[in-house]
Amino acid sequence: MLEHHPIKYLAPAWFAVIMGTGGLANILFLWQDSFPLGHLFSIILAALVGLLYFCVLVPWVLRWFKYFPYAYRDLNHPLVGNFFVTMPVGTAILGTNIYLIWSKYLSEPLTFSLIFTFWTIAIIGVTFFTFYTTFRMMRAEETPRPEMVNFSWIMAPIANMAVSLIGNPVLELTMKLHPSWSVSVLLINTALFGIGFFLFIFMSAIVFVRLANHPLPPAETIPSFGIFLSAVGLAVSAIIDTSKNAQELGLLASTDLANLIAAVIWGFGIWIVGIIAIISVHQLRKGGIPFSMGWWAYIFPLAAYTICSQKISAAFVTPLASGYTAFLTVLLVLLWVYTFANTVRGAVSGRLFVGTPIAENPQREKRPLDGKTDYGQSALPLK
Repeated sequence: MLEHHPIKYLAPAWFAVIMGTGGLANILFLWQDSFPLGHLFSIILAALVGLLYFCVLVPWVLRWFKYFPYAYRDLNHPLVGNFFVTMPVGTAILGTNIYLIWSKYLSEPLTFSLIFTFWTIAIIGVTFFTFYTTFRMMRAEETPRPEMVNFSWIMAPIANMAVSLIGNPVLELTMKLHPSWSVSVLLINTALFGIGFFLFIFMSAIVFVRLANHPLPPAETIPSFGIFLSAVGLAVSAIIDTSKNAQELGLLASTDLANLIAAVIWGFGIWIVGIIAIISVHQLRKGGIPFSMGWWAYIFPLAAYTICSQKISAAFVTPLASGYTAFLTVLLVLLWVYTFANTVRGAVSGRLFVGTPIAENPQREKRPLDGKTDYGQSALPLK
């Protein structure tokens, strides 16, 4: 039996809305020299991100205190639990908006205090959920069913790499305001990137083995393929920004090699964009992809890849890179408009706040904790 409740059944991945919208705001801000309205739209979206962040954070926190069994059930679900890490990543994206867009209206010390706070929250949250979800996978007593294995499994690795998005701005201001902390901040950012990068390799290998041995996952989880793209975008941005900061600290003589390595990884993203498009079109022709919060798995990864493409365009000045980046931006805007509009419609109608009560079927509630649940509405990655 399904029931409606906006807090009890708040999907853990609601912070993906902040991630995708905040990423788009940064992209439009960086396009303002070529697209004059980019500045205005980036301001509007950044303001929306700030509002949405607290609108989601309050019920997210209340859920842990007032409806802890429901939050705990989701945390231990083999699919849904992977998306709790969107909260610290959403916090990091909010920090990037402050650094890039709002800093011109704030003093430098205040900007540093704010983004340092968000960076710290992101590190604590990402670290906790990474260890928890990894151990949860290891302690499972039975092999999860194929339909339970998709790219949502790489959310924790992605989150570790995503910390660099706010970590490098923190490092830039640290070098100005607190130089003695600089190497420590660089080391923390690099360590988190290393954790995320190697976990990504291990976890994505598991997912690819599943794809090679079983049919495509259910239509509802097809957008999760987009998460694979975020690894490329975050890796490229981290390499470019970290190497630049390391050069300023005197640890590197040049960033040329780092930029070349970043371009190699960025090129792999072209294949990922293509294969995601092919799989999505295939599913649309086969029967469609029903809208759910899972569609936000298209948005943030594409935003991360578009941002890294902007960095590649700055490092390698060529119409090829800038034209491709413009194409990605247009595609992202169209997807964001569709996804955001349907999210608002689903939230207003209440369709995005529906779930199964725990008390009505206690035996079924125990099964998701071990990853043995049947695939159904309650097991969707995003409600």
